[in-house]
Amino acid sequence: MQLHRLKASAQVIAASVIYGFAGIFFVYVRNMAAGTVVFYQLLFGFLFLAAYMAATGRLSGTRLKGKRKALFLLGVWQAGVLLSYYTAVRYTNVSISALLLYTAPIYVVLLAPFFLKEKPNIRSFAALVFSLAGVTIVVGPGNISFGEGIAGSAYLFGISMGLSAGFFYACIIMTSRHLRDEYSGLEQLFLSTAVTLVLLLPYSLEAPVSSLLENLSLLLFLGVMITALGSILYFTGLMHVKAQNAGIISLLEPVSAIFFSYLILDDPVYRSTLLGCALILSSSFLVSLEGEEAAEGTSGGEVSPFGKPAGLFRRSGKGQDKTGSK
Repeated sequence: MQLHRLKASAQVIAASVIYGFAGIFFVYVRNMAAGTVVFYQLLFGFLFLAAYMAATGRLSGTRLKGKRKALFLLGVWQAGVLLSYYTAVRYTNVSISALLLYTAPIYVVLLAPFFLKEKPNIRSFAALVFSLAGVTIVVGPGNISFGEGIAGSAYLFGISMGLSAGFFYACIIMTSRHLRDEYSGLEQLFLSTAVTLVLLLPYSLEAPVSSLLENLSLLLFLGVMITALGSILYFTGLMHVKAQNAGIISLLEPVSAIFFSYLILDDPVYRSTLLGCALILSSSFLVSLEGEEAAEGTSGGEVSPFGKPAGLFRRSGKGQDKTGSK
């Protein structure tokens, strides 16, 4: 039994590290707009996920039920977060973009009282302060190298896109909570991705065939490994991993993004970046603890930008994942 839990934890760890590679592989894509990359990433991921669900008998039970408007919005938010995140990577770097994505607690704390009727507490405000302080430190001009022709205004645009990614991530979290009693995590991912593909369909016509063939291996990796396989590993692993442990493991995503961007891309990592990282991830951890108090041992299904459940921001509910995972 212990070996089974270790295997499940290894699956969640592997998924979190895989997600950290998203921005890194995007950097190597050439002659394609962010929207086109997102479309083909989701297309390949959707096809692989459909094959997996068909092979495991889940596809036949996946259908539209109630709360269709919210499901449509989930697809809109997914498009927003991926477009914003990849645009931020293009104008800043992977490390800063990954950290700004994890500013979602700022928006969750600010918006949850209005949309989810959740009263803020001391821990929520502490998370808000930590996150804001972390963002202030991370986006300082000394934390990024302005490479060939990238001016200060472009950097500020990249920062705004990173913060937008965090905002859309928060929208995904809150919308996914609303949907959890109607759809499992995999169902939310599968159906919302179909919506996103329809929304981004015009981008499929923007790239010439030569560019598509040139970047095909990268797009397949982003789609199959990150959107599909990473999600499957995360969902199946969460069947035997405690919610709080999964939330802590999820912090490996931005950490691995920073580590591998430094190792592979030679992105600069300053002391202030590491301090900002610690503050932002502390904010996420505090929100994770708050969710754990409200839902000890929950396994409900909420999805996040790259397809995995939103493990840092869970709440309990009737809608546990019908596969037994979150």
